[in-house]
Amino acid sequence: MKIIKPVIGGHDGSSFRELLDLWGERGYCEIVSGDTQPSSGFTDVVNSPEAKCWIGEKGNILLYDFPLLDRLTNEYKTCLFANTYKEGKQNKKWIFWPKRSRIIDEQKVQLRKNDKNMGVTFIGAPTNSHRNRIVNLFKPSCDVFIFDNKPLEHTKYLEILSSYKFGLCLPGVGPKCLRDIELMSMGVVPIFTTDAAVNVYHNPPQENTHFIYAKSSDELNEKINSISNAHWKTMSDACVEWFEKNCSVTGSFKTTMEIIDAN
Repeated sequence: MKIIKPVIGGHDGSSFRELLDLWGERGYCEIVSGDTQPSSGFTDVVNSPEAKCWIGEKGNILLYDFPLLDRLTNEYKTCLFANTYKEGKQNKKWIFWPKRSRIIDEQKVQLRKNDKNMGVTFIGAPTNSHRNRIVNLFKPSCDVFIFDNKPLEHTKYLEILSSYKFGLCLPGVGPKCLRDIELMSMGVVPIFTTDAAVNVYHNPPQENTHFIYAKSSDELNEKINSISNAHWKTMSDACVEWFEKNCSVTGSFKTTMEIIDAN
């Protein structure tokens, strides 16, 4: 199977584009570079089909890895949506991924082994008005709370996250956030403040099995205080299992094929 990976459009090469490289390196598919110029009529390169990921050829199966629908500007036979979802017969809910799949893949075993003897963490940056409006409401519940535009070195960031039992998740640019997947990859139980993210997965995680849902700081505290160490360990293991099935290098490819084959 051939997947076209864009070389134009200004993407930084992380997230799904990095995951694509790993699929290719493992021989799951053939990754080919897209055209270096947009189709005629597209004055904004990011709206052109050449700035998108396609299975087979342009116009066939669109792997839509953008957070919002503002770049959904091209005709397709089938579209897999990674984040914001658009209803439609040929539209499919998909998967998601970490910011740096290669680092997660290399370090996930150790990150899972790290002692998780602390409570709740949140490390994030301002991304949208909803997150910026509600983030401080949950600050009292967090043992570590970092909210600024100065990202930590990525390995250090993952190391901090991996030492906590729970991680607060807030929507990113779209309903999902890369941190959701990073947490689950290392067995840290996510705390969601809205169900918008979990509703747009092909295989959605389940409340009280893979994550906790809390609408306020008080509710968050009440719920985590009611979870025994044994219950938390069961949830942590379930997170790792869900990640491996849906968002690891191998699992993400198999799930993508499952969606396409069922079409």
